[in-house]
Amino acid sequence: MNSLAIGITVTLCAVITLIWRHHHSSQKYGVTPIANLGEDGIDEHSVNVKAPVVLSVVLFTTTILIYSQLGHFNGWNKGVVDTNIDYLITAEINKNAKKVNEQPSNEIALLNLAQSYVDGGLYSESVQTLNDLLTLSGDSASVLGMKANAMYYRDKREMSLDVNLVIARALALDEYEPQSRLLLANHAYLNGEFESAIEQWLKLLESDNPSVNRASINNAILRAEQKIANRSVAASE
Repeated sequence: MNSLAIGITVTLCAVITLIWRHHHSSQKYGVTPIANLGEDGIDEHSVNVKAPVVLSVVLFTTTILIYSQLGHFNGWNKGVVDTNIDYLITAEINKNAKKVNEQPSNEIALLNLAQSYVDGGLYSESVQTLNDLLTLSGDSASVLGMKANAMYYRDKREMSLDVNLVIARALALDEYEPQSRLLLANHAYLNGEFESAIEQWLKLLESDNPSVNRASINNAILRAEQKIANRSVAASE
């Protein structure tokens, strides 16, 4: 359960608790049950009991509906285009696009725009922006690695020939380029090619790049090795 779900649950429980405490308090210090029968024949006590119940149900239903829209966490790793981009990401894209329009030769602005496109799931736009950057500055291992990732997710996780060619260009410039190696490792792992994934992760561990998260890579290697062991056991049975 993520932090949004926990926050919603705690808030909902607090509100419902206050409603019921207020209800019971009013019953404790209010009129007697005999006096609860109104002039129109309606049992006011029954109405008072139903009110917090109905309100609690409405609050609970509303919370579930809101969470289903805002708290949805399934598909976090699918890498598909999100047509409902968060307004903060949209603002970032607009800001970076304006900067590029004002300074089309600004390499940092182009890189920031490409990254904001990726954050918004606009992979095609990111690839085009990175192409503009590569045309302007020439081949860069990190930019090519970023482009390969954007192309991969644009094509719905397909490791196409074009993607492989871009990765090859990146690794020719830097054999430890992290984005390219991680892309190859993750794709291999997701397709059950655990030995290939381990090979890519081990290559990253040889790098002295401080941005490489060695703890995460070691954990990933352990998971892949466990997958290999489990597959071997299943094959021998």
